[in-house]
Amino acid sequence: MLSKKYYNQLAEIFKFGYLDSYKTTYLENGNFDNNKIGSHIAEMQWKLIEFLKSDNPNFNEDKFIKAMNINLSKLKKELDS
Repeated sequence: MLSKKYYNQLAEIFKFGYLDSYKTTYLENGNFDNNKIGSHIAEMQWKLIEFLKSDNPNFNEDKFIKAMNINLSKLKKELDS
């Protein structure tokens, strides 16, 4: 069973991937729509969540997902400046 430290690190890795995918999509399209890379990351995320839940019945899926959230409004402002 993984520790909280590892759950946090995994969430940070996925968050980094999502952030990079949104940046790439925005710079290519001028918006966040059709983020194909992000869709692939999401598929991997759900497979990982399934594994983590099977490994630890106390795994908090909602907290893990929240740790990967990207503030798209803030990111858009950063990319537009």
